[in-house]
Amino acid sequence: MKTFLSAMALALSMAMPVSVFPAGRSVSGDIEAVGRLTRRVAPSLAGIIRYELIPAECDTFAVTADNGMVVIKGNNAISMAVGLNNYLRRDLGVSVSWFADDSVQVPDDIVLPAADYGARAAVGERFFLNYCTFGYTMPYWNWGDWERFIDWMALNGINLPLAMTGQERTWQLTWRRLGLDDASILSSFTGPAHLPWHWMNNVDHFQGPLAQPWIDSQESLQRSILERERELGMTPVMPAFAGHVPDGLRALYPDARISLRSQWSGFEDKDRCWFLDPSDPLYATIQNTFLSIQDSIYGTDHIYGIDPFNEVDSPDWSEEYLRSASSGIYSTLRAADPDARWLQMTWNFYYDRKHWTKPRIKAFLDGVPDENLLLLDYFCDRKEIWRMSDAYFGKPFIWCYLGNFGGNTMMVGDMADIDRKISAVVAEAGSNLAGIGGTLEGFSMNPVIDEYVFAKVWEPGLGYRQWADRWAGSRGAKVSDAIARAWRILADSVYVKCTRVGEACQTNSRPFVDKPTGGYTNSSYRYSQNALVEALRLMLSDERAWSNAALSRDAVNIGRQLLGNHFASVRDSFVSAYRRMDIPEARRYAADMENVISGIDTLMSTNPNTTLAKWVSSARAFGKTSRQSDSLEVNARTLLTVWGLPGRKLNDYANRQWAGLLSDFYLQRWKMFTDAVISAMEEGREYDEAAFVESVKVWEGEWPEKSMLSGRRHAAMPGQSAVSPESTVRLVRSIVAKYFPEILNKTPEIE
Repeated sequence: MKTFLSAMALALSMAMPVSVFPAGRSVSGDIEAVGRLTRRVAPSLAGIIRYELIPAECDTFAVTADNGMVVIKGNNAISMAVGLNNYLRRDLGVSVSWFADDSVQVPDDIVLPAADYGARAAVGERFFLNYCTFGYTMPYWNWGDWERFIDWMALNGINLPLAMTGQERTWQLTWRRLGLDDASILSSFTGPAHLPWHWMNNVDHFQGPLAQPWIDSQESLQRSILERERELGMTPVMPAFAGHVPDGLRALYPDARISLRSQWSGFEDKDRCWFLDPSDPLYATIQNTFLSIQDSIYGTDHIYGIDPFNEVDSPDWSEEYLRSASSGIYSTLRAADPDARWLQMTWNFYYDRKHWTKPRIKAFLDGVPDENLLLLDYFCDRKEIWRMSDAYFGKPFIWCYLGNFGGNTMMVGDMADIDRKISAVVAEAGSNLAGIGGTLEGFSMNPVIDEYVFAKVWEPGLGYRQWADRWAGSRGAKVSDAIARAWRILADSVYVKCTRVGEACQTNSRPFVDKPTGGYTNSSYRYSQNALVEALRLMLSDERAWSNAALSRDAVNIGRQLLGNHFASVRDSFVSAYRRMDIPEARRYAADMENVISGIDTLMSTNPNTTLAKWVSSARAFGKTSRQSDSLEVNARTLLTVWGLPGRKLNDYANRQWAGLLSDFYLQRWKMFTDAVISAMEEGREYDEAAFVESVKVWEGEWPEKSMLSGRRHAAMPGQSAVSPESTVRLVRSIVAKYFPEILNKTPEIE
């Protein structure tokens, strides 16, 4: 492999096949863009790296050394950024996180590449994000958060990002032009955390109206986002009209074919959405108006996300209607922008398999010319739609790894499966494989997998064990081989015999004796706890590596998962004590349950990105009055807990092990449970689980507003520096060793 890469890098430095550079971009523009990225991420390296733009038929990079300088060559800014990331990871042992709060630790000594290396992208498009990510992770981001994240995308080769921020301003101006007043427009929007599901035609009004300062701030933010993404050569995907209209439009256009959407996820009828049929002449008017206004505010890159039937029924399931619907949408899109391409997620083909049969999928796709429709195969880690649809009947598609639901914090993912599937799709899918992508609903605790997906783009033959070694090198293994051994254990256990995506540690479950009452917090795993114990022991065994910030985050993550798994066994012991009517033992295990949750809470407080305090204070910062800030906070707390209406389908869907959420919500819920069970034991009666569930649903529904009013939001505010890596590692040792003392055993000296 080294010989091949060295030869390829040498070839790239010589004559290349005749080709052109990207239209509209200059040599100096790309080099200046990646140079600025370098100064943002690793300023100390700016003076030792020389970038060179080279022509190539596909995205390409090469890393070499020349006269004491690091030379990174590529055919555009993104390719050179991938070269920089490879140099950071492989030669310097440096990891760059997508979070602005996470430090980038560059060594003081200049390290030149040990050998020449490079790669060519196997696919042209690298897509990232999910509509849901704008709710589960990004709703309260400021420009500093976005700036780091865009740099992370460039470093990982992403050139097709979803860019949904700020669209409320475009909709506001569109609906004004159609005759609606601002009161009606603002009330149709949901609260900020729920806007992605408003965009997807799932819910209106909930925890609205949206305040004007929010709309104004997001417009400004989107301008900055798009400017930076375009500077780096990315092609942002912005929205177009997908048929969703405010209910107030019906009175203004009584003859328009507007129908009520099917009910979604337990929301009330008053929050249901309205859909304008694509065959109605008003559809073309709205499409043209929206795109014209959007172009005037943000410009256009001529690719638009349109998803008319996400988790809602089509008004008509006949093949003729589906074909005419897609054809109608496409015709309005091209009339408004003759260069338009339509990007469509295919989540619904998996989610609603009952209705989206192969003939119906084909009928819908047939309404759009092949070259103008780009499909996201959304959940390939579970089901590859391209394999059941004759590779989308010839339409271009992007193979996507989903990997996370709701921002859940489980260690989860099957690297061996990703290895096999990406290698296979590149080899077998044919010319209509347009790209590889990631569609995480929320940013996960598993960056090793999220970045592996994009590394495979450049090296389809990169095996998951080889990747684990490379990943370890950027997280402490340059200092201690014990770190590499820890990651090999994780790669062959947790990240192969994995938990199902969307499950949670039992700490986050609604309490139960007999069986779980929530659908999104089932706790199960197929790996041995001993694998986690041994991996953590190895990570903690060599103090020379403790100063590595990435290692400290890994130690927290593994410690969190260990304790989360352990909690389930403590709960089982509590239930056994109840069944034996052993009150002293029940009290002991109840205290143990509380201590485990408190321990995890303390671990997660070491990083602002895993605290409820940052989530809440970031939300409040967008308010211009205390009333607006209070409303934003309630909306932020609602999404993480009851999600929508209390006790409905999505309760706990966005659960996560965060400091503050553990102590103030999950722990309190478990204490209510253990108190109720022990009271029943003391009174000599059977615990009434049904009654408890009903009472806890009421408590859950009241929690977002009551906890906001309590003012418990001032610990670990944004901007507070995270705990030092060494202190974090010591904290992990002290907390986890109470339950797993073997993690303190030293590894024999590495010779």
